[in-house]
This record gives sequence, structure tokens and C-alpha cells, in this order.
Amino acid sequence: MAVTAVDPSSSFAQAMATTVNSNNFNKLDFYLVKNEVALFPKWNVYDSMYGSIKWEPNMGDTLQGLTPTPSPVSRSTFAPNVLADAPLKDIYKIGERNESAKLSYHRYESTRFRFLNSFEAFWRDQLSYAHADIVRQIQNANNQFVRTLMYYQTPDVYIAQGGSGDLASGLTLDSSASVGALTQTQIRTIDGDDDSTGSTSAAISNAKGQNFRRQISLGASTSGNRAGALTLKDLYKAMLVLQEDVQAPTFDRQFGVPKTSEMIKGKYVLVCSTEAWASLLWDDDLKKSGGHELASTGKDYIKDGFAGDLFGKITVKYDPYPLRFTDFATTGGDFVAPQTVSGNKVVPNPNYTKISATANKDIASNEVAFLCGADAFKTISVGPPPREFAGKNISKKKLYGMNWNGQIDLTDQFLVPTASTTDTADSGAEGYDLNVYGDFLKFISQTIHGGIPGDARHCLPIVFRRRRTS
Repeated sequence: MAVTAVDPSSSFAQAMATTVNSNNFNKLDFYLVKNEVALFPKWNVYDSMYGSIKWEPNMGDTLQGLTPTPSPVSRSTFAPNVLADAPLKDIYKIGERNESAKLSYHRYESTRFRFLNSFEAFWRDQLSYAHADIVRQIQNANNQFVRTLMYYQTPDVYIAQGGSGDLASGLTLDSSASVGALTQTQIRTIDGDDDSTGSTSAAISNAKGQNFRRQISLGASTSGNRAGALTLKDLYKAMLVLQEDVQAPTFDRQFGVPKTSEMIKGKYVLVCSTEAWASLLWDDDLKKSGGHELASTGKDYIKDGFAGDLFGKITVKYDPYPLRFTDFATTGGDFVAPQTVSGNKVVPNPNYTKISATANKDIASNEVAFLCGADAFKTISVGPPPREFAGKNISKKKLYGMNWNGQIDLTDQFLVPTASTTDTADSGAEGYDLNVYGDFLKFISQTIHGGIPGDARHCLPIVFRRRRTS
């Protein structure tokens, strides 16, 4: 149940029992779930592509995955024996690959807010905004978890260079940097976005960490290794890597959505910023038909969270807070946080949004996009199951019987500051007491995270230097 009250005499419990308020307050579960179902897809970027594993209570602490592998096509020509001779035969053996990963968990809480006896004012002034905010943060955290696996566990990276880019594995990088995949044990040693040698290890920093990013950014000693602008030619070359070299399958379904979008079927998905997508409008090789139009079909449209169609092979999904990192200028190669607080207001981080014309260790002029094929990863889904709420009605019994990963509860079971009444000599010094009067409430949630590679080669990170126009 999403709403709990610790004491029947508390203000909140009394409001639930009052005839005037009971109808609205007893429907609070439905209001919260409805809000949750509506908001989770808004911030869902990666879960719908790879969130194929449903979380279940008591599923253990280790995620196991068995991936079958087909028998190889081992010849280019075929000439079977004539009927007068004994036939030859092929015997095919299907292989399998086992992957495992430790599950992890994280908790989320809102700050406490005061209970208001008027339901309309309580929902408008307290619950609605706080609930929307914690949903956003939970889904963004899950996006970051899946994206972290996609960045660190993939074996290669495509370096865009204005149409002449190449895989990082084909480059000779300076300072011992050499692209490679990390284990999840190595990934868990990275604290606070710091994957430098000093904070983790040289192996991590050189493979995908700080030193690797330094050697492919502006300021790297070898100019031919520096990331350049992302162009349509780069995207086409990266698509050919997935299609021809890796033979990654395209998507044919989504997870955690009531219905799979037609936009994704038979295509790879490019996950990038709106800035990167918009910059392609000025690409020299863009197909034009009476003006700048960004799609092989001559249309630039958004449907079901996807935008556009490139070459009939790629559709686009936006990441609102993409990975961005700084240049190498003595130091640098660091990730930059998307937002900051200034004057008690949350604002975009200037170092995250700016683009420097020269190598700058503070400004995040570089970005990472991801060209994704199907089955690259399998992750535990987070959020309510939309399919269950796709109908017009859901019974209260069914609602209370459901328990999903990341479910948000409203509780009054926590300590609150209070003036002391145990000693008249302490002048009412502040202490902490149980919230027995139900004056305050807050949202709490816990998520379980886990992911294993299906075939990590099916996901290709693309590093490029940001631009607004060409």
C-alpha cells in the first residue's frame, strides 16, 4: 500500500477517516499511481530498449543470463555430392554464453513536507510537485545505470571526425590509452564520476576512463585521434559497423510500454542530445527537398518518443542529460554534471552547455551518443508496468496486490525535530521525536538495479565534438 500512517490519532489518519475527506484521501493511492504511470515514460530513455527482466521480490543477489549462440556459417560455396555417391552431412552445435552480475540497490527520499487537511491544497501545494520530482530522479538514475553499462562494458568506441571517423580500436592512442571493456566489479570502483588512475586504476582510466577520453579530445598529442563533429557520414559508417561487422540485430520490440512503437521496428536506435540531432540540419550531405529536412523520408517527426528516420535504418531517441566531458589541457577529460544550483535555483551547468573553440579542461565540449542494436544488454526494469494500467479501470484489490521496482510510498514513519518537554531547564532545546501527530510526510522509494550483456558489441558509443551549426 502506498500510504501509511503510524498512529490512528495522527492528523493524517484522522483525515483519512473523516467523512468529508475520506473519499479523496482514500483515493490517494490511485492519484499517486496514475501520476507515476504518466511520468515514468516521460523520463524513460534506455529502459524501454533493454529493460527486459522483471524484478521479483526475493530473486536473490545475483543476476544470471544464458544467451544461446548460433552455429557459424563456415563456408562460402556449396557443392553437395551427386546422388550416386554417399552424401556428406553437416552437424550443427548450438553454443551458449553465461553472464552473471551482482544486483545492487539504492534508496530515494523526498524532504519532509507538512500535511494539509484540505485535499485539494495538499495535492496542489505539496504532493504533486514532490512526487513528480522523485519520479524524475528515480528514472534518471536508472537511465544513468543502464548508460553506465553501455559506456564501460562495450568493447569499442566510434570516434566521429566530420565524416572520416573510425573505431578507437583502429587508432594508436597516446599515453598507454587503449579502448576496452570493463567488468562491473571495475565499474563499481568509480566514485562520483571520477574514473582517473588516481581514484580507480590505470586499467580503468586507459580503457574507457579519464586518460582514454583525454587521448581522443582536443588537446591530445596526436591530432588524428581527436574527436570531431558528428555528421551523417559518421552515423552511416557507425551503422555499417553494427550491420556488417557485428551483424547486430535491429529492434523489433520495446519493453515496459503498452505497445511497441512502429518507429523502432527494423531499425537501430541512436540515443543522443537534441543539440546533436539539430546540428545535423546543417550537414553538407543532408538530403534536401525544397529545404533542410532531416529524414530519409523527407520528414522530421516525433512519435512515441522517437524522432526522425535516417537511411531507413536509424531512428533517434533523445537523452535529456547526455554524457559530456572536457578537453585535455594539462588536465581534463572529466565528466561534467548537467545541472547546478545558483541563487537557490536549479539551473543548467554553464560548463555543461558551453562549447569551447580551444582545448579547455573545464568546459564539456565533447559528447557521447550511442548507436544501439537489439539485445546488447538485459537489465531489470524500473517503474510501474504500463500494460497493467493501459485499461480504463483497475481494481483497488489488484492495485494493492502489485509491487513494482521503484514503487514510491508516502509515509509518516520518521523522526521530526521537536522542542524538548522533558526538562524545563533546557529552555526548550530542540531534539527529535516520532512523528506521532502525523504533521509531516515524505516520499520514499527503493530500486533494485542489475544488468548483464546480451552481446555488448551490439551497442556502439559514438564520441564527437559538440557543435550548434556546421
